Amino acid sequence: QMFPWCCTLFSSQVGFHGNQRVHIILGSESCDLDSVVSSLAMAYFLFRTSSGPPGCSLVLPVLNIPRSQFHLRADILLLLREAGIATETLVFRDEVDLAHLHGNRRLALTLVDHNILPSTDRDLEGAVVDVIDHHQLQRTTSFACPVTVEMVLSCATLVTERILSRAPEILDQQLALLLYGVMVVDCMNLSPVAGKVMVKDRKMVHLLQTQFPDLPQRDALHTALHTAKLDLAGFTTEQILLNNMKTVAGGDLKVAVSIVYMSLDSFFQRKNLQQELCHFCKSHHLDAVVAMTISFNDQSDEPVRQVAIYGHIFSCSALQINHALLDTRSPALCLSPASSPYKDVLAYHQGNTLASRRKVLPVLTHLLSDWWNRAVHCGAGGEELEDQLDQSDVMIYDTFPVNKESADLSDADRMPYVYSACHRHRRRLQLGVEDHGNVEEDYGGRMMPPPPPMNSLVDGCPLDGSFNQEALLEKFSRMGGGEEEQVGRGN
Repeated sequence: QMFPWCCTLFSSQVGFHGNQRVHIILGSESCDLDSVVSSLAMAYFLFRTSSGPPGCSLVLPVLNIPRSQFHLRADILLLLREAGIATETLVFRDEVDLAHLHGNRRLALTLVDHNILPSTDRDLEGAVVDVIDHHQLQRTTSFACPVTVEMVLSCATLVTERILSRAPEILDQQLALLLYGVMVVDCMNLSPVAGKVMVKDRKMVHLLQTQFPDLPQRDALHTALHTAKLDLAGFTTEQILLNNMKTVAGGDLKVAVSIVYMSLDSFFQRKNLQQELCHFCKSHHLDAVVAMTISFNDQSDEPVRQVAIYGHIFSCSALQINHALLDTRSPALCLSPASSPYKDVLAYHQGNTLASRRKVLPVLTHLLSDWWNRAVHCGAGGEELEDQLDQSDVMIYDTFPVNKESADLSDADRMPYVYSACHRHRRRLQLGVEDHGNVEEDYGGRMMPPPPPMNSLVDGCPLDGSFNQEALLEKFSRMGGGEEEQVGRGN
């Protein structure tokens, strides 16, 4: 069974003896239910079948977050508890030094639920020996690294298929419950609301139900896990964003894309939200945050999707992200403006509710990569980008009153005030932004370059040594005389 196997792994996780080579099964940085279970199941399969790379006697699933963040995943904790797996037996990213293992040529890496390493882990690329994923393919395939990528709704579907096709004898009730629970959640209980549930997703669910008739009733399991995932009571804004976050990067630009399980209105009502978002960007070295909110109608199970983009309103990254999401046609998000109480947050209703984060990530990855490759940055050779932004029709909706008359209106009667994000208004917006201190600093706390000094060779410049108080008074006198002369001529 998996439980005693996990205990054995836990006892050996603290240190790896001698020159032992280690095969790590690494899930995605979102560390959601699919990623966690796929890592555990794939590692168990490799351990039982001894089908990993030569010389790897230890197979270790690693959850790709610090242990301190795992308590935020209520749905994962629930499913692991139902399967009888104690969290103390799991291994987390901050408990294994992958870079050290790779530097000593002792690391083999299998990726599940993602097919390309984030920029922070690119140095580990040479250790990747296998990939199994259900997202858009972003890595270059090679004979040295087999890649299994198929656009199903759950990576657990592909892991289940591999186990059933190559080692069906290792599948027991405990492992079946884990895989079954993930697929039921990811496929929204096989509901048509989830879009086109792939034939393979449905097939794997039915195979597990047939082979293990004692599995929990599907509707009840889905409701329990779904309710646990949506329960954010007591979470801080930072914890909500970290709960299901992925990052994309290009050069030194880094953007977080977080799934937030609440309505956009509820998200905006969080106390000190703008300060919290600013602090979040500083703490995690981010240029922008995209919050993709998901809530549900009381009358139906249909999801309501909305998008919030945070970043300084005059920052290139936030505006370029905005353009990319508005313009993408693969898929079209069908965004329409929503009211935002913050100048630094662009808000949208998402008409295409089937466009999930995994469809959006490639759009942002391409944007940041292309942007960095062209070396187009605000304030540093960014004239081309500035021209694009000046011509944009990006609008930021604000519910604050804009004149004395509207100040007397109730909230329901106020028309949203529209701020233009074009170049001629950015200075006005910058001076009005709250929570960011001196306007000569960007949101990351880095000082903006000081204005260049005036040329001291120019007559009358403050740096000119001959410039003194008497000369200044004489200039004012001449200016005054010139004005009187013009007035006299006008009369």
